Amino acid sequence: MIKVVFFDIDGTLLSQRTNRVPVSARRAVSELRKRGVKVVIATGRHPIELDGAGLDGLTFDGFAAANGQMLLDGQRRLFGGYPIPQHGVDALVRLFDEGELLLWFFGESDSYVNRPDEDMMAMSAQVSGLVPEIRPYAGEPVYQAVAFVDVSEEEALQRQLTGCRLQRWGSRGVDIIAADGGKVEGMRAFLDRFGCTREECMAFGDQHNDLDMLRFAGVGVAMGNGADEVKAAADFVTRSVDDDGVVYALERLGIL
Repeated sequence: MIKVVFFDIDGTLLSQRTNRVPVSARRAVSELRKRGVKVVIATGRHPIELDGAGLDGLTFDGFAAANGQMLLDGQRRLFGGYPIPQHGVDALVRLFDEGELLLWFFGESDSYVNRPDEDMMAMSAQVSGLVPEIRPYAGEPVYQAVAFVDVSEEEALQRQLTGCRLQRWGSRGVDIIAADGGKVEGMRAFLDRFGCTREECMAFGDQHNDLDMLRFAGVGVAMGNGADEVKAAADFVTRSVDDDGVVYALERLGIL
């Protein structure tokens, strides 16, 4: 019996074509909670980016934000987290200070970049409605960083970042988190919080940073608009987000 459902946001609940959560997905989230199923967001977005995610009017039982590195309750209050360890931060700060690579750091309640970049600023404003500061690192905990590199540069970057792992979210860049972090760690925290097992949870995702989550869940669902590798790892491939994929999967799998 499924007792918890984890949803990625971008490309899963949120259409990247319309920048809205389809009506059918909104109804599905509400119906799950009416039936006593816990609904948790598991996203690469930092908590400060959630207001730009089109979730207005929806209620959730928790948020595993920043790729599971920051744990928030239903009122978005932080109750736990996994910042990048100091040796990982040290490696990141060296690159941040050099300035050759565009890096975006996320602390507990703010974000900032190492140099100006018009394309990145425009993307941030479009996706989350936020424009990060341009300032130096000041010694605070870093929960997540974003590097704007293509796939061919990813391996070289990983070699420079001890204590960290990369999670690709699209062709434009990667999230950088603690080496032992990820959405699965966020899922474990919520399963413990709710007293549920992994066999009692379902997860929906579409991109490479959802792979571990779909493999860990009792039932992993890949969106029809998802990456091929994600579809191959899933237990069920549903329709695209724009073709009512969330509700289609929940109905076909007997949850709704």
